[in-house]
Amino acid sequence: MEGRWPLILDGVECGFVTAEKRGAYTVFTARALYTGELKRISLYGGGGEGVLGVLAPDGEEVSLTRRFTRSELAAFPAEPEYAAESGGSPRAEPRPDEDAPEADAEAKGEPETAPPVDDGVLWYSSPDGTLSRFDGRRLLVALPSENVRVPDWAQGVVQYINGREYVVFPR
Repeated sequence: MEGRWPLILDGVECGFVTAEKRGAYTVFTARALYTGELKRISLYGGGGEGVLGVLAPDGEEVSLTRRFTRSELAAFPAEPEYAAESGGSPRAEPRPDEDAPEADAEAKGEPETAPPVDDGVLWYSSPDGTLSRFDGRRLLVALPSENVRVPDWAQGVVQYINGREYVVFPR
């Protein structure tokens, strides 16, 4: 995946996101005007969302540089259209024709594919793919997993963080 897409924050196009292949990785770079607060951004397209990360202050702007493997890009939209704040759409009110497919899915009672857990909580990633955060009492460590089976009494350890499944343990 390579390209350049507009970055829309608070309903205004204020920057861009680029993607370029570098060996086995795809490197995403985002730059935008500083809005006064940190924002987690995602790439959107075809009804899908791929979380890129958190924009950090960089002088008068905010920026993000992050690299993804081919397997990590599998969760991203095949044909991205734009980047915006994670968990929503940059449009204040969706157009009626765009909202129709979602309304049909809700009417049929189809469940969401991955329920968001700990939305808005900042997890720190390490090079080995694990995540960690402090919950106020202890350090939590999240290990990536796919379709892990746990007993009924331990269902709380499986969480979806940024669209991926993890098993979370206290340390």
